[in-house]
Amino acid sequence: MKKFTSIIFPAILLLISSLVSSLAQQSVYQDDELTPIDFGTILKNEWIFLRDATDQLLKDTEKRGEFETTPEFQARVIRTRQQYVESINNHIKEAKLSKRIFSVWFKATLESYNADAGIYSLTCASTAEAPYDIPSVECSIPLNPYVDIADSIRGGYRTSTIFLKFQPDFQWSVARTEAQAAKNSEQQIFFRLRFVLDISQDNISAKAKFKIIPKEIALMHLQNKFIYWKDEIKP
Repeated sequence: MKKFTSIIFPAILLLISSLVSSLAQQSVYQDDELTPIDFGTILKNEWIFLRDATDQLLKDTEKRGEFETTPEFQARVIRTRQQYVESINNHIKEAKLSKRIFSVWFKATLESYNADAGIYSLTCASTAEAPYDIPSVECSIPLNPYVDIADSIRGGYRTSTIFLKFQPDFQWSVARTEAQAAKNSEQQIFFRLRFVLDISQDNISAKAKFKIIPKEIALMHLQNKFIYWKDEIKP
């Protein structure tokens, strides 16, 4: 009986340990499912925070005070920059930016199917409003095959847009039966882009960096989450 117990007890501990580890891994990231409009709002809010903090930093460190010695000024600049970095890191922690994945759904349009080649041509007109570059903040998406950011002028106002950069369309290799099923559910067919946001500023100089980093693209059914195709994005 003792031998049986000595075998079972470690096995139970191992099972519990595995379960705890699995749950911990599941809770590492928070996956936010968003429309492009919702994602644009999040980007704008983070940009405003970063802009205000950086503008204040530059204002506080742009010149030496009238009654301040050069060593005192240099020490104050170092101290102010450290406080700035701490403020940014505290915000990242509070907003859980390092643990959030932003899944954004861009509507796909099924244009035409080539039955001989087994290729479906898809386009995507959906875009997300993004923050634009200013003297104190630079916004960017790392170079990749699928998604990009661009500035434009609309109605006399400057805007920035995140868009899928298929040239001229997305070529989906798919069997006819699956293509027909997708066509029958066309209103539910979307491209899901998964992003992470990086506003960390370890080496701030004259301009802060706001990085919008795509991690994965997938062609999916919005309602049942069926994945037709996906690809990891490696900038």
